[in-house]
Amino acid sequence: MSPATTLELQILVEAGRIRLKRGASVQAMVDDDRWFVDDPPAAAWFTRALELAWTRDPFDRLIVAHAKLRGWRLATSDPLMLDQLETSDRVEL
Repeated sequence: MSPATTLELQILVEAGRIRLKRGASVQAMVDDDRWFVDDPPAAAWFTRALELAWTRDPFDRLIVAHAKLRGWRLATSDPLMLDQLETSDRVEL
């Protein structure tokens, strides 16, 4: 999981745009042994994000840049990401 994902989820919870199950928290997801929060080098990660001019959403840029930096396929249902990413770079949810 990208650290950008955890921050975006927290902001969405605080803004009331998503709800977690009762008693759940973003921090509990981070602490859950089923998940691994990757820690990419910030300079390389943010430099990769500079290339993604197709979105103005900073979280989308960071999440996509993280996947590209690590050579991972990104799992998403976001229509813009699905349209912009090569089929080999994504898993459609």
